Amino acid sequence: MARFKPRRKTTRSPRTVGRGGDLQKLHINVHSPRIVMFQVLSGMGKGVKYAVLLVLLGLIGLGGYKGIQHLFLGNEKYRLQEIDLHTNGHLDHARVVDVAGIDLKASIFAIDTSGVRDSLQDLPEVIDCDVERRLPGTLRIRLTERVPAVWIECATLGFPGRRNGGILADKNGITFPCEGALWNSARDLPVIVVKLAKSDAFQHGSKMKHPEVMRALHLVKTFGAGNVRAEWLPERVVLVNDYSMKAVCNDGSHATFGMYEHDRQLADFLTIREHTLNTQREVQHINLIPQKNIPVKFAGDPVLVRPKRQPVPVNPNEREIRSILNRN
Repeated sequence: MARFKPRRKTTRSPRTVGRGGDLQKLHINVHSPRIVMFQVLSGMGKGVKYAVLLVLLGLIGLGGYKGIQHLFLGNEKYRLQEIDLHTNGHLDHARVVDVAGIDLKASIFAIDTSGVRDSLQDLPEVIDCDVERRLPGTLRIRLTERVPAVWIECATLGFPGRRNGGILADKNGITFPCEGALWNSARDLPVIVVKLAKSDAFQHGSKMKHPEVMRALHLVKTFGAGNVRAEWLPERVVLVNDYSMKAVCNDGSHATFGMYEHDRQLADFLTIREHTLNTQREVQHINLIPQKNIPVKFAGDPVLVRPKRQPVPVNPNEREIRSILNRN
């Protein structure tokens, strides 16, 4: 009896059904020196094509750059001719050119307007800045500067007070150095004197972190908003302690104010000063912290007011007769 050998299992090749019936795919990889040579030559040809294409693109870019240089950057028509500066403060053309590093001989297209704006915006006395080109050769710069309100004097921090190069603050308490032509308009501003302060209390371009100095600034603004005679305005405000400050007026008189209730204290100050002016008295010091019985120290004795007309002499006998007649 014949023995049947078991059939070995084999993996069937995938078949593709087409119009001609079942087709069997056959993948053959053939390697030979000739085939490898053709593959290498084909790759070199593609590389040469890409290299030529890159060279052409480079030449086009170089030509475009030369064209731009010739038409714009090197054209005398577009050379910087004017800096149109608009500002509410004291930054002049010379300082703007120096701070922003503007090349006055360059083309207007070679000037980085963003860089100029950022350089000017970094100045602590500048609030806002806008820079734009105006063809053919004008650079327009618009600046909004801080308006100084007071000087800051602090010996421990090296702030000299009312001096060119000193430290100023605007009405919001933001400090910045006095530089350039700013001294001409700030030289007569009042000074706030503080004896001690932390090193980080005054960061230029930011609001100062000193509550007592901020209260002194509020007092100065209260004087400025009131109808105060020029000789009574504070020439300086000295911080005495954490609850009082002394205002030294332009006429040399002193007045002690508290940290708060400045409107009420200023009203009392003006009432006293007007009264002493009418009675020809000279005030030396006023303590305005109390609401009643305000202490006032005068300089010297009060001056008697002489009548404008000389009194007419009256006969004593005539006066006696008149008194008798008046009885009836």
